[in-house]
Amino acid sequence: MPRRRDSHPAQGPEALLPRLRDKRFNGYLGIRLPHELDDTVEAIVVAHTNGSASLRQKMADAVDGRAAAVLSAYGQRMASMAVRTLSVGPLRRGLVAVSLAEGRLEQPYDNLFVLAALNDAAALVGTTLHAVLADVARVLPPAGHAAIQEFDRRQDRDKSLEAMGLSRTGTGPTFLYG
Repeated sequence: MPRRRDSHPAQGPEALLPRLRDKRFNGYLGIRLPHELDDTVEAIVVAHTNGSASLRQKMADAVDGRAAAVLSAYGQRMASMAVRTLSVGPLRRGLVAVSLAEGRLEQPYDNLFVLAALNDAAALVGTTLHAVLADVARVLPPAGHAAIQEFDRRQDRDKSLEAMGLSRTGTGPTFLYG
């Protein structure tokens, strides 16, 4: 029996973003880490990263305020994961997510908190935000790339956790930025 066209939602990479509107993402920043919802956001970040330039542009254009809030929260979650695992991979994914959120958040400065966490995490895992940005620069939307570069050019005191009102809690598998 042939499958009806409308029986399954579109499955292409650009169809992933609407998943971020699910009410399960309410309070996403505060849920345990790791969580299965991280896999949903990671699928979007990976699809964006691995996509063609035109697909990346379509995905960036499709980010709305709700998706941006989830992507930004994911960036902060990945800062914590990077420290927990002492790995740069979560930092890369976090920067891609933050770049996609840039310019789409209700409060434009919300990404600054996340960038402070990513910057601090980079130092804790033995790298710099600048080096991680260089790793992913080719796949970032121009506005997101520019915003991250601008943040990176700040004086250290102006991009610190303290300056952003953030702190570190826990160690090892319980480490969190909050």
